[in-house]
Amino acid sequence: MNKQQEFQAWLETTATATQPESVPEWPRESTFRAQRLTETSWWQRPFLPIASLACSVLAVLTVVTQLQVQVTEQGFNVHFGGGLSEQQLQAAVDEKMTRLATEQQLQLANYAANLRQDFSDDVAAANQQLVNYVLTTNRNERQEDMEDLIRYVNAQREDDQVYLAHQLSQVTSQFLDQGDL
Repeated sequence: MNKQQEFQAWLETTATATQPESVPEWPRESTFRAQRLTETSWWQRPFLPIASLACSVLAVLTVVTQLQVQVTEQGFNVHFGGGLSEQQLQAAVDEKMTRLATEQQLQLANYAANLRQDFSDDVAAANQQLVNYVLTTNRNERQEDMEDLIRYVNAQREDDQVYLAHQLSQVTSQFLDQGDL
């Protein structure tokens, strides 16, 4: 027999010879712990990679935002984006104020010009309406005056015709009276 068959035979005899036994009583709470406490070195702790990542992000942010920290007698000055000195800042503010003042003056001048133009347009329109009203009224009055004049001339003409007819009848009656003599 070879070794493998011998080992297999031994396992079978041992398995048949084994008798079941009861489990002994033992304190299970002391054997099993709810949390395994293992002491790790400080460089293997989980906060170190997080702290390293946070420091890297902070370093990248300071470079990107061009953070500058200055220590003065009053405390700390923190500048982002290159940081301007107080004189440069004042000059920039003055320049902005000057530009805004010129824009405001330009807008005010435009507003005044537009207001004058609108006012002159309104006055011109009102004057045109007044002229139209006066002309219409004047035309009506002249028409009435002309009608009155025509009535007067017609009345005078009738009076003159009556007068001439009366005088003609007097002349003819005098002529006829003279002819009878």
